[in-house]
Amino acid sequence: MTELKNSVNNMDTVTRTIVELIDSTDVTNRQDLIDVAQLAFLDYIASLGAAEHYPAVKALAGFVSASSPSHAVDVELIERVGIYAEHTAVHISRPDKALYYGFASHYLDFDDAQANLAGHFSTVLYSALLAVLEPTDTWMDFFRAYIVGAELEGIIGSIINPSHRTQGWHSTGTVGVIGAAAAVGVLRGVHGESLASLLSLAATQSCGMSFQSGSDGKPLHAGLAARNAVWTYELVTKTSLQGSLRPFNSETGWFHIIADVAVTAGAFTTQWLQPGQILEPGLWMKLHPYCSAAICGAEGAEILAHRLHTSIKHGHDLTDDASMDTKDWAFQNLWPFIESVTVHFPSGADKALKYTLPTTGREGQFSIEFVVWQILQYGSVQDDLFFAPTVPIEATQYMPRIARVYDLDPVSQAQRITKLTIHMTDGDIHEMVVTNPKGSPLQPLTLQDISKKLALSIDAARVESVVETFRNETIHTFINTLKGEGVLHV
Repeated sequence: MTELKNSVNNMDTVTRTIVELIDSTDVTNRQDLIDVAQLAFLDYIASLGAAEHYPAVKALAGFVSASSPSHAVDVELIERVGIYAEHTAVHISRPDKALYYGFASHYLDFDDAQANLAGHFSTVLYSALLAVLEPTDTWMDFFRAYIVGAELEGIIGSIINPSHRTQGWHSTGTVGVIGAAAAVGVLRGVHGESLASLLSLAATQSCGMSFQSGSDGKPLHAGLAARNAVWTYELVTKTSLQGSLRPFNSETGWFHIIADVAVTAGAFTTQWLQPGQILEPGLWMKLHPYCSAAICGAEGAEILAHRLHTSIKHGHDLTDDASMDTKDWAFQNLWPFIESVTVHFPSGADKALKYTLPTTGREGQFSIEFVVWQILQYGSVQDDLFFAPTVPIEATQYMPRIARVYDLDPVSQAQRITKLTIHMTDGDIHEMVVTNPKGSPLQPLTLQDISKKLALSIDAARVESVVETFRNETIHTFINTLKGEGVLHV
């Protein structure tokens, strides 16, 4: 490994400030940040594990394994499950591990998101960090690195959005590679000019375009961002190559090129861990695998669906305090009673929901129409439908009754709001406005919620034990426990 340089004299002001903030970050007494980072990691593991049996994820596992130096390869195992188990003696490079983890953890669009970034933190950060983990690393080392990467990404996002998002960039890829490089640098002890060079060479690989939504290209953005961050770390620390030490200069730097904005060092010093991007605006976590831009509309549809079902099925009055306990429902398809549905957004708030009439389940992950149709058809979101090769015929019949309008007042970048209006065939009109649904920063998922997600990939009887291992053992014991449970195959 080349000697790591610590001088900051050759950097522009913004780059120097970022490097100094990263180097000086101490979260030892920030249990508030650690608590969120811990929950985010469990949610990340749940999102990754739930995806590992899907054909595309297994195909990528096989691809990165076949591309790695190997011996004693168990071909029968590869063909059967599409992955390489540890005993096959296949050595998978750290960049390829990061690629796989990023793709798998974002494949279902089940992972957390953040409003300033307008993208996904944990899928890229934790994927890169897991790939470079060393035996001497502790939980505190791991979570400090994550918090630093998230902080840098969130502040960058606050500077370049919403225009970056509305222009068509996918910030999980464009900004994620920079945050992941910072996180890897923190975990592996890169400082000064070497850290600036790492950030610089990562920034020059920024890419990810939102036209990939609804295809395997979108989760690939997360995988590529994590891989490129890890690969760049290895390049900087194992060779004499060095990037420009002025990646964020105001004349020709990253912000000027990719977002056409002028940035000062104060944009970072005034926000850095004040109180922290994972606290404010905070993380949005999901109970279902669809784009988080649909989360308010989905909750509004669930509330209205319950009220309408109760009224139609049992003749009850429609009340605001109707129970949401649906375990005893024999849900009746509501569409024969519905004339039209209107989904109200502020202007531009539905940009990520690019499909109004999706033809595949994957496209349906980015369609408020498909989500609302499911809820009014079945009473709840049906996760399996997001991975169907074609949408059901009933969806094509009823989704045209759903329209979008843009008549809500703008809200801050950190907020979301959606209103639903349902016109019934008998002339009744029912409305619901949602701003803080389950999974939002103001109504966060609980450890019990995350445990339910973990049960999608871990034997339900074992989830509590796995969580206890997470709470009480070292990070390496936990990772080995996950592998024993069939998670983290690569």
